[in-house]
Amino acid sequence: MDDATDWSPAGYDREVIDRVWNQAGEIIGNDPALWRKDECGAWIYRLDYGRRHSDFGWEIHDPTVGLLGGGAVLSLRPLHWQNYLDRLATQTQSRVTADGLRNTRQLFG
Repeated sequence: MDDATDWSPAGYDREVIDRVWNQAGEIIGNDPALWRKDECGAWIYRLDYGRRHSDFGWEIHDPTVGLLGGGAVLSLRPLHWQNYLDRLATQTQSRVTADGLRNTRQLFG
């Protein structure tokens, strides 16, 4: 399968990935089918789902993992891959967010 169209790593099927993508923030002046921002404000690129080597790669975060009744599609969140890993590690000292047309790590404290 062509790597550019294989968007189903981590066990999510294409329909779930599309629905989660649509939860990311749209940015005026950018094609929402390709470019959006995650809830931390980081740029994500639709075709870079699951690509941790990309500056705009993203993953699906499920904040309800381990909770009874968890795993509903509405609870899933699209996150820049670094924000995803930060959430998994429960680190809240930094987040990747947009700085103009680039992504940058912001330290909080």
